[in-house]
Amino acid sequence: MPATFELFGLKFLYPDNWKEMKRAEDEGGDGVTLELPSGGFVSLEKEREGQLIEEIIEEVADSIAEDYEEIEREEILLAEALPNEHTIDFRFYYLDLLIVSRLIIFKAAGRTLILQIQAESRDFDENKLVFSAILKQIRESL
Repeated sequence: MPATFELFGLKFLYPDNWKEMKRAEDEGGDGVTLELPSGGFVSLEKEREGQLIEEIIEEVADSIAEDYEEIEREEILLAEALPNEHTIDFRFYYLDLLIVSRLIIFKAAGRTLILQIQAESRDFDENKLVFSAILKQIRESL
């Protein structure tokens, strides 16, 4: 039976073998991070007040760059994207593994949501249908 996330007007199902990670106090309660059994994660956050989309993208890029040397970055258009949805794929190597970190920023109904999906490239590909199902549920909630 799938697990359910329900907070700040959003509701979506996710696999019950994913674990909800404890959040540090400075991260606040307006989000969730789910860990995949293979080590990847899905993180959903409400926008920090007043941040522009470009600022959010740069903040994530800078965060990744602190730990990894070479980062590829590509803006992509996903099928069924909402009008004010921005998607950036970051790719970098950790040890000998290619990591894909997809950042999706939604601006809808007067709010901004930040979704980050990150996993080793093979795990990312294996979980694409699950990621797509979560993304569809989030879009429908907006």
